[in-house]
Amino acid sequence: MKFKIFLIWIFIVFLRSNLISQTISTQGSASANLIKPLSISSFSGEINFGEIILTGSSFIQNLSPQQGKIFRVEGHPNRLTSITFNSITLSNAVWVTINGGSLGSLSFSPNVVHTGASAGYENPVIVYSGNSFQLVNSGGTGLLYLWVGGSININSSQPQGDYTGTFNITVSY
Repeated sequence: MKFKIFLIWIFIVFLRSNLISQTISTQGSASANLIKPLSISSFSGEINFGEIILTGSSFIQNLSPQQGKIFRVEGHPNRLTSITFNSITLSNAVWVTINGGSLGSLSFSPNVVHTGASAGYENPVIVYSGNSFQLVNSGGTGLLYLWVGGSININSSQPQGDYTGTFNITVSY
């Protein structure tokens, strides 16, 4: 009898725990925004002012963006992209090492425009360092073509030589 009471008691405890037990569920959503990586590559052209004859006077030599270097920026369509660049100094140090003469430097100030997704020089938009522009959707790829020209300041006593330097342009999301 004690055993039966014990079994009844176990059954009641088990039944009671199942009667007050409750299980509920709900749904939640999950998402991810996968962004195409940003890249910049040389497309065509170069920043080359060519041969310049020294006149003994100070002057500024210009190279239009259309005559300069073109870069292709690729990334996520319609995404804002910040563009930065700065002036650099060109030096004739390599030329002087080979040929002798006086060291000199030139200040190069870039002039940058973009033509959206067009690789042709159509409707150029001026780009100032730090500006942001939206990448144009072209078949699921965001594009922006950057055209770089600029100017160099030549002093009246500028030493002769081949002047070179490295220009940096940076794009970021």
